[in-house]
Amino acid sequence: MVLELQKPRPIWQIMFSTHHTDVGLLYLITSLAFLFMGGALALAIRAELFFPGAQIITDAMTFNRIFTVHGTTLIFLFIIPFASAVGNYFVPIMVRYKDMAYPKLNAIAFWMIPPSGALIWLGFADFTWYATPPYSIISAPGPAADMWIFGLKILGVSSVLGAINFVVTILKCKHPDMSIGQVPLLAWSFLTSSLIIIVAIPTFAAALLMLLTDRLGVSGFFNPAMGGDPIAYAHLFWFTFHPEVYVLVIPAIGMMYEIIPRFSRKPIFSHSSGIFAFVLLSIVSFSSWAHHMYATGMSFTEKTVFMIGTLAAVPASAMHVFNFIATMWNGRIKFSTPMMWAVGGIALFFSAGAGGVVNAAMPLDFQTHDSYWVVGHFHLFVMGTIAFGSIGYLYYMFPYVTGRMYNENMGKVHFVMSFVGTVLVFFTQHVLGLYGMPRRIFDYPPIPEWIAMNQIASVGAMIIGVSMVIFLINMIHSSAKGKLADTDDPFNLGGKYYYPFESKNPHHH
Repeated sequence: MVLELQKPRPIWQIMFSTHHTDVGLLYLITSLAFLFMGGALALAIRAELFFPGAQIITDAMTFNRIFTVHGTTLIFLFIIPFASAVGNYFVPIMVRYKDMAYPKLNAIAFWMIPPSGALIWLGFADFTWYATPPYSIISAPGPAADMWIFGLKILGVSSVLGAINFVVTILKCKHPDMSIGQVPLLAWSFLTSSLIIIVAIPTFAAALLMLLTDRLGVSGFFNPAMGGDPIAYAHLFWFTFHPEVYVLVIPAIGMMYEIIPRFSRKPIFSHSSGIFAFVLLSIVSFSSWAHHMYATGMSFTEKTVFMIGTLAAVPASAMHVFNFIATMWNGRIKFSTPMMWAVGGIALFFSAGAGGVVNAAMPLDFQTHDSYWVVGHFHLFVMGTIAFGSIGYLYYMFPYVTGRMYNENMGKVHFVMSFVGTVLVFFTQHVLGLYGMPRRIFDYPPIPEWIAMNQIASVGAMIIGVSMVIFLINMIHSSAKGKLADTDDPFNLGGKYYYPFESKNPHHH
C-alpha cells in the first residue's frame, strides 16, 4: 500500500489536487519546513542565553521577536498542520471512505496556511504568542503586530474548516458496516480534537478582532486607559488555548495508539477505555482554563474550582498511559525507530504530566508562576510528548508514503540524541525555575547556578539541533534512494499486526 509517491508526478498535479493524500502530503511538507524554521530560532535563543549579557542577539526587542515567532511557528505552523497531514492520509482510509467529506474545502483549508505563515514571518511581531494586552494594543509596533493578528485569524479559519471536515468524514462518511465504537483510536483522536477546535476557536477569533479594533483605537475592550480590562483578554485567550493544548496532544496520543500495538504485536489492551479517555479529556479541557490565572486576583473559591477541573485531566491521561503499558506487557516488542519514539514520548508525557500537577495546585503554582519552570513544563509537553509522537509516526508512515525505507540506524541515532537533548533542556529548565529565573528575559545576572543550568540547557538544544540535521538527511536521502519497502509489512512485524491487514480485513481490531 503506497499512498503517494510510488509513481512520481509533476508537482503541480499534487499542489492543485483535492485528493486527501495529496493534501496530506502538502500539509506534511509545509509543517516540516516550519519545524526546521522554528527550531532554528530556538537554537538562536539558547545560544544567546549560554552566557549572561548580549551574545549573538543585539537587543531585547530582537530577542522578543525571535521567541514570538518561534512559539507561533511551532504551535500553529508545525504541530497542528502535521496532525492534519496524518489525519488527511489515514482518517478516510480508516473509516473506509474514498476521500475527505469535502475535498475542495480540505484543499482551501491547507492553502490558508502558507499566506498565514508569510504574514507571521514577514512581520516578526514581538509580543509573544499570547499577544498579551495592554502592551499588544498600546506599544507593540505595527505593522508586525497587525500582520500577526491577521495571520492567526486565517489560521483559525483554516483549523475550523479542517475540523468540520474531520467530524463529518468520521461521523457521516464511515462505512455503514463500521459502528462508531469500531472506529480506530487514531480517528477517534481526530474526532475529539476537532470537536474541541470547533467549540474553542471562535472565542479566540473574537478576542483577536477585539484586539485589532483596540489597536486601531476604535474600541477599548482591553485598554485600561479606555476603561477596558486586560484580564478579560486572558480569559478569552485561555478559554481557547488550554483546550488547544489537548488539540495538540490528543492526535499525538492517537498516533501512539497506532504504533504501540503494531510493534508490540498485540491488540490494544482496551479500545473502549481509549475512546473514553479521549472523550473525557475533550470535556475537562474546558474546565481548567483559569488555572493559568491564579495570580490575577481570583477568589479562593474560583481558584479551587479550576484547580479541581485541571486535576480532572489526570485520570484520563493515566488511562492512556496504562493502556500503552498494558498493551506492551508480554508483547513481542520490536524496538524499531517508530516504537522507540513512541515509548520515549510516553515516558516524557508522564514526566510532563507530573509537572502539570504542580502547576494545577494553587500553593505550588504561586511558587513557580512566570518562572522557567513553566517554560520547561510546556516544552516538555510539546517537544517530549507531541513532537516525539509525531516524529515517531512520521517514521512509521514513511514507507507507506514513499514506498522506500528510511535508514534505521540514523533513525535510532536521531531518537537517542533527541531524547538526551530533551531531558537536558527541559528538565534543567524546571530546576532553573525553582532557582528563581524568570521566563522571557533577554539577559540574566551572572549567578553561577543560573549560568551552569543555562549552559546545560543550551548544550541539550544543540544536541537536538544536530539530531534534526541527521533526521533531515535521512528523510531526503531515503525518499529518493532508500531501499524499496515491502509495503505490505515494511517493518517485518509479520502476522496480522501490519497496517494493511486491517484494510483487507475490516472486522479485525
